[in-house]
Amino acid sequence: MFLFGKKTKYDFSDEKISNLTESIIDLKDISGRIGTSIGFLELNNILSAAMKKDPKAFRKATQNNELFGGMGALWETYSRNPDLQSEFDLKMKRFCIILKSIGLRNNRVNQIAKSL
Repeated sequence: MFLFGKKTKYDFSDEKISNLTESIIDLKDISGRIGTSIGFLELNNILSAAMKKDPKAFRKATQNNELFGGMGALWETYSRNPDLQSEFDLKMKRFCIILKSIGLRNNRVNQIAKSL
């Protein structure tokens, strides 16, 4: 038997939202130090949806090419400074892991979390 339209349950607990908030602040900080503001609005939209505990808005906000798309997306940010690059990669990986812990099922996020 096939189940179509199975809904994903998201865990918008205070702890998860707190971790997400911290992760987004860290990601914006390191991105700013690298010299880019790519994806800042999209990160705010993800956090806003999570704080409102709105699964539909959360899913929509996380399906954004600015963050997880191809060339020019936030996850592909590059710094010539190896220390900043390493820090960015760790922050981005942590962000992806937190999204997964909330319940996001997204192959691209999984791929990014494993590749960094």
